[in-house]
Amino acid sequence: MGSESNLFSILCGAFAMASTIASLWTDCWQVNSKGSVVLSTRCRGLWRECVWDKFVKIWTCDVFSSYLNPHPVTIIVTRALIITSSIVGPVAFVCLLLGFKYFICCQELFSKQQYLALSAGLYFLVGISSSAGIIRYCIYVYYLHQYEVSLKIPGFPSFEYGYSLWMAVGGSLGAIATAALSCYQVLRKRKPRTDVFKELNASKYSSGLEAVKTYV
Repeated sequence: MGSESNLFSILCGAFAMASTIASLWTDCWQVNSKGSVVLSTRCRGLWRECVWDKFVKIWTCDVFSSYLNPHPVTIIVTRALIITSSIVGPVAFVCLLLGFKYFICCQELFSKQQYLALSAGLYFLVGISSSAGIIRYCIYVYYLHQYEVSLKIPGFPSFEYGYSLWMAVGGSLGAIATAALSCYQVLRKRKPRTDVFKELNASKYSSGLEAVKTYV
């Protein structure tokens, strides 16, 4: 059971780290809805807005004029939280790897149990930061476009949630799952293994019986 949980936690940790970084790198948090004009595909992110022209077959992107310009507070907060998660994620994954017995690097700094506890805390930070940014952004998009969606006008350029947002959701869930598994590993190492003591007592008892039988 221990090796399976270790492998599963490594897979979840790698998935959480990769998904969070991919959501920041792809930067497509909104796409034009199914009721919009189908002549082009629009993709709006936290840093830019891109358009794919289906006739010319050209993908063009317009970056915001300046990062210092006043932007909505939700966009700035979501940027900060996702960037924080993308930076902390690799650190948490390295601590997770160092917490397993098959990795013997940097053992003079912390013990295996301390590495796992540190990894659990960092993954909790990644999950909470990503979740806060995602929830705030979803509420912002909903209230921004709810009136456009309620009109139901064919061809009206409203937006839906894009694939980068769903990547961030997957990364947040993976980070929380990895943190829970790391906590389980820490508690499992702290708890004394009663089955080992039972086996030792049973072996002592059986050896005593064999000795009695030999002398008799």
